[in-house]
Amino acid sequence: MSALIQNTPEWKAMRKENIGASDAPIIMGVSPYETAYGLWQRKLDLVPDRFQTKAMERGHDLEEKARLELEKMTGLLFRPQVKFHPNKSWMMASLDAIDVTETSIAEIKCPGPQDHNLALQGKIPDKYFPQLQHQLEVCQLEMGYYFSFDGEAGILIKIYRDDKYIKEMLEKEKEFYQCLQELTPPIMTNRDYVLKDDCQWKSDAFQWKSVTQKITELEKEEKRLRESLISQCQNQSSMGAGIKIMKATRKGNVDYSNIPELSVMNLDNYRKPSSEYWKIMG
Repeated sequence: MSALIQNTPEWKAMRKENIGASDAPIIMGVSPYETAYGLWQRKLDLVPDRFQTKAMERGHDLEEKARLELEKMTGLLFRPQVKFHPNKSWMMASLDAIDVTETSIAEIKCPGPQDHNLALQGKIPDKYFPQLQHQLEVCQLEMGYYFSFDGEAGILIKIYRDDKYIKEMLEKEKEFYQCLQELTPPIMTNRDYVLKDDCQWKSDAFQWKSVTQKITELEKEEKRLRESLISQCQNQSSMGAGIKIMKATRKGNVDYSNIPELSVMNLDNYRKPSSEYWKIMG
């Protein structure tokens, strides 16, 4: 349990430092709104926070009304609350509804017609499944509720804990959390790139691929000729036809991983500032 109040500056800052339930669908790759790379950038303040859409505003405005309807349907008294995992300090959940005994939780959604129609069929949209499993894990519960509210009436669906899925989710969430701590970006998807389709881009891209192919072929030929010339030296420094070939020796690189004194040092204290670079991939 946490004394943090949702939607306060302190709560928003805390969410950036931890992995919340709403992050789970993004990390698991089922969110239609954001990718893991985009979430990583946002948590590190490398890009602005997402602006609140009309749908998000509607959901926020209807949440209290939906919670009251949920209480009527279940006979339980619910309140919003921030909870942390009992064993994983980086894992938390900002719950829409948890009862006073902390044995019943519900995720409240005030969705558009498509998602609400799924609820009418007894189905939970796939994009919300990781969020619900994350909440069950944080609260150490076997069952929770998904509550879809259209503004007037609600549909209540039970969801049960899926231990196999949670195990996979925890691995991916921990990996993402390490990316945050190490300032290492997660693997990007095609959704993380801006699609370029203009004539100038196409022309330059075609020429770049052609040039890099020629460079590759030249490097292979240079390696073949280099090896042939060295073999002709017969282990002696040689010259002729405008080139010289000299045999030399260089010191081996230091294997810092085998220096025991360094194992207890934080080498990040000696790291130079990070710098940007561009990488072109064919």
